[in-house]
Amino acid sequence: MHEYELRLLKFLVENGEAEFEDLHERLGLGQDQLLWTIENLSKQNAVSVKRRAVKDIVLSDEGKEDVNGFPEEKLAKEVAAHGKLVISDVKDQVALSWAKRNGWISIKDGMVSLTDSGKKFVDRADYDARSVLARLSKANADDAGALVSKNREVVDNLAKRGLIEIRERNAVESILITKTGEEMLTRTSEEGVGALTKKLITSGEWRHVKFRPYDINAPVDAAYPGRMHPLREFINVVRSKWLEMGFVEVSGPIIESAFWNFDALFSPQDHPTREMQDTFFLSNPKQLTVEDIEVMNRVKKMHTSSWKEAWSEAVAKSAVLRTHTTSVSARYMHKLASTIDANYPLKLFSIGSVFRNESIDYKHLAELHQYDGIIVGDNLTLANLIDTLKKFYSKLGLDNVKLRPSYFPFTEPSLEAYYYDEEHGDSIELTGGGIIRREITKAMGINKTVLAWGGGIDRMLLNNRIFGMDSLLATYKNDIGWLRTRGNLKV
Repeated sequence: MHEYELRLLKFLVENGEAEFEDLHERLGLGQDQLLWTIENLSKQNAVSVKRRAVKDIVLSDEGKEDVNGFPEEKLAKEVAAHGKLVISDVKDQVALSWAKRNGWISIKDGMVSLTDSGKKFVDRADYDARSVLARLSKANADDAGALVSKNREVVDNLAKRGLIEIRERNAVESILITKTGEEMLTRTSEEGVGALTKKLITSGEWRHVKFRPYDINAPVDAAYPGRMHPLREFINVVRSKWLEMGFVEVSGPIIESAFWNFDALFSPQDHPTREMQDTFFLSNPKQLTVEDIEVMNRVKKMHTSSWKEAWSEAVAKSAVLRTHTTSVSARYMHKLASTIDANYPLKLFSIGSVFRNESIDYKHLAELHQYDGIIVGDNLTLANLIDTLKKFYSKLGLDNVKLRPSYFPFTEPSLEAYYYDEEHGDSIELTGGGIIRREITKAMGINKTVLAWGGGIDRMLLNNRIFGMDSLLATYKNDIGWLRTRGNLKV
């Protein structure tokens, strides 16, 4: 029997049933040491343990700052001091949102002014949210539980704002020795070393001491080590799968010319995807130079002969935030055309951010992440692409992904990969691709067959085979509680 166990059993014999806090103070044991001892004895039926559900309230760093004053309080007082504020001068959007939600301010013609409710607040300067937060910061587990029960709505809002975290646990309330425990007191105490120290190692004493066994299932306070964001973690997984399949990673610019983003990929200059509602056009720089005049002339000829329409160099030079990583593939098709000693087939992929002026919903964002790939060689067919995509999805465990014919301006024939999302009752497109059109390869100066595809990384996180999130918005909310307790990627 360990010395801690002996010490606890003797105390219980002399004092009867004891509360955890009393034992913690009088036995001189740390909280984890005491919990280890209690759990060890409980497993041996040496003690009877009473437990109760406890809610611990932990303030975040932001919560600790807000104890001295919430952003919306400071904003209301600032508006009161100036009479009105120009809304563009209010930099703290959280303060603006909560002051408006509380009914303290009104916004009209670009000006922020106090409402009657706001004036009353400034006069009394009493805010329930701050009061409850301050009391929670000093409360023990019992008091915190009572505060939560009495102020449920306020506490819920504090948690949603990330100012507090509510951690539930089963706490040890009291301990009572059993007959088995009394019998164990006749046994000899066994000293044990609980940590391997530098002194034990350098002196060689570790060879002769007895180490105390550890119970990895003993309850301790929750620990939240740093971990990678799920989206970044999955991007690395996707990268590793393409590398495993023999692909080489390449990259290209995020700020791109319309030439490489659209024109080089056979997208007509009057195509709807170029309109402002789909593409982010830059005002500074407004245009980007296309250095290779020869390839520009070939692309111009491709457009005028195929689409039978005028082609504008100025439009092609427009600076945009790339709408797909296929622009990287276009650049590398041109680059590979001058590679004399290349060993075909060449297999390249890229991963990066792309931007589209989308309406935000559960599967659409203005910024998303794509992987793009090309295989360049001779005698390649759509069957090779289908095999490649099936192998990739198989490596991710996505056996519910299906392929079907589709249409894209730069490939012929074309296909897309998708899966059916049962929760949303919707088909989720993951990848589009096909065989790059001969018009494009000719314009790029490459005399090879090119298989190409591009897919969304973010959307795969919605798939229950990977992560099963409800919405892509969750990846950007940065909810600390969710990030700490989220499940592992199923890859």
